Amino acid sequence: MNKLILTIVFVFAIFISFCQSYLGWATKQVNFRSGPGTNYEIISTLQAGAQIFIVSDVPENDFYNVIDIATDKEGYLHKSFVKIGDKVDANSEGMFAITGKSTSEQPQLDIYNNTSITMTLKLDNNRYVFSPQEKKSINYSSGKCSYRASAPGVIPSVGSEFFESNGIYTWEFYIVTGIR
Repeated sequence: MNKLILTIVFVFAIFISFCQSYLGWATKQVNFRSGPGTNYEIISTLQAGAQIFIVSDVPENDFYNVIDIATDKEGYLHKSFVKIGDKVDANSEGMFAITGKSTSEQPQLDIYNNTSITMTLKLDNNRYVFSPQEKKSINYSSGKCSYRASAPGVIPSVGSEFFESNGIYTWEFYIVTGIR
């Protein structure tokens, strides 16, 4: 039994590591849903050509998990109505800077949304929303963490971080315009 569980965990870890994010667009007017199926609530209707961020190129029940770039809403589109474009590379340099040590065992994340728009930060499966100019301190788990930062009209940034116990980490969210 333990071998079976270990094999399933290993296969799942390999599956997750090969998921890739892409930019794309809706190929026609389509229902944008809260889950991967036609039985889920319609969030909105996306027009043909609406720009989307495809969270993973692996569909669930023939639906892609996507973010409507214009609104920063996350939902699902049937794969037949999605055109996949450019690959979005995960940030390998990290976004958080270690700035000190805390007395708490848990890492402390000090995050500042230094913009005039609302930002969404997803750390693993935890979602945090930051109003414009808002600062938050979050006690998090140590270890490797996947993140995704997004905002209306902005291409999401994805990557991973490693948080050490007792570390204080800071990140200032800002928007870069133009080509670097």
